[in-house]
Amino acid sequence: MHQTFRAFLALLGVAMVAHAEEPQAVKILARGPWPHLPAHTSAGIGTDRDHRLRALRSEAELLKAAGPNGPPAVAKALKVGAVDFKTHMLIVVEDGTQPMVGVSGGGPPSALYAVEVFRVDLNDAAKAMTVHWRLVPRGKDHGVLTRPLEAVLVARFDGDVTFNKLTPADKPGPEPAAAGKVATPAARAFWPDGWRPEAPRQEWVVRDYAALVDPRLAAPEPVLERMRADALARYAKALGVDTVDFAKHMVIGVSGGVQPAGARVEVTRVERDPAKKTLTVTWQLRPRNKGAPFEGVAHVAQIVLVDTSGDAVRFLDVTPKED
Repeated sequence: MHQTFRAFLALLGVAMVAHAEEPQAVKILARGPWPHLPAHTSAGIGTDRDHRLRALRSEAELLKAAGPNGPPAVAKALKVGAVDFKTHMLIVVEDGTQPMVGVSGGGPPSALYAVEVFRVDLNDAAKAMTVHWRLVPRGKDHGVLTRPLEAVLVARFDGDVTFNKLTPADKPGPEPAAAGKVATPAARAFWPDGWRPEAPRQEWVVRDYAALVDPRLAAPEPVLERMRADALARYAKALGVDTVDFAKHMVIGVSGGVQPAGARVEVTRVERDPAKKTLTVTWQLRPRNKGAPFEGVAHVAQIVLVDTSGDAVRFLDVTPKED
C-alpha cells in the first residue's frame, strides 16, 4: 500500500516538473501599431560623393537601383500605372557630389542645385543615345536637397547610352548641337534625397525608463529627459494606456520592414520557456489586400505590453512564404 502511494507521488512529481518546463503563455496586456520607424536610411549621404548616371531597361535593374518597393514607387511618381520596359526605359541622373550649405533663416543645410535632364539625343545610324543633363538652381518647391535625382521615362533604345554634363543653368555656356533626333520624354519625376536604401527589419525590447533613449547619445540631461518623456508618451499612446510602468511591465516591438502601405504586423503570441529562461515572440506579416492601389510605403511594426521579465527574448517569424 505504502509502496503504491509512494510510486503515485513520484509519478505526480515527474508530471508536475514536466508541466512546469513546458512553454507558458504570457498575457499580452496591450498592443498597438508603431508608426515611428523610418522607411529609408540615410546611408550614402556624405560618404559616396559621386554621380550616379543610369539607363535602366528592366525591372531587375530598377529593383537593384531603387530597392524592393522601387518599381511601384517610381511608377507612382511618374504618374504611370507601371513602367513597361518592353516599350520604355528610364534615364536616371543623381548627384551626390554637392556640399550641404546653410540657408538663410536658420533652416537645415541643403545642396544648392537640383538636377535636370536637359535633352536626349538619338543617333540611329550610330546606335547611340546621348543624355545631356545639368544642375539647376534649387527652387522653392524642391525643399531640402541631399542627393537630387531625376528620372525620365523615354521610348526604349537598345544602343549605347552616354551622359554629357552641361554648364549649370544659371551659368553662361553653349547649348550642345543635336546629334540626331531628339527623344521626347513620356514622363519625369524628381527626388530630393535620391533613391535611398530601405530601412531593415527591427526587433527591440524596452525594459526600463532609461532605455527609452539610446545610451550612446550625448546631450545635456534636461534634453535627454525631455526625449525620454516624449518617447514614453508615444509608447503609451500607441498602446492605448495612460502610461507604461516599467517597474511592472516592458514593451516588445517587432517590425516587418518596409512594405506597401496597407500591410501590417501582428504579434500572435508570447510564450515563456522556464527551463531556458526565454520569451518567444511569435509574429507574422499581414500583407496588403491584393489588387489594392499602391499608396506608397511604410515601415510597418507593432508593439505589445507584457509583464516585466529578465528572460532573453527571441523572435519567431511565421509569415507564410509566397509561392
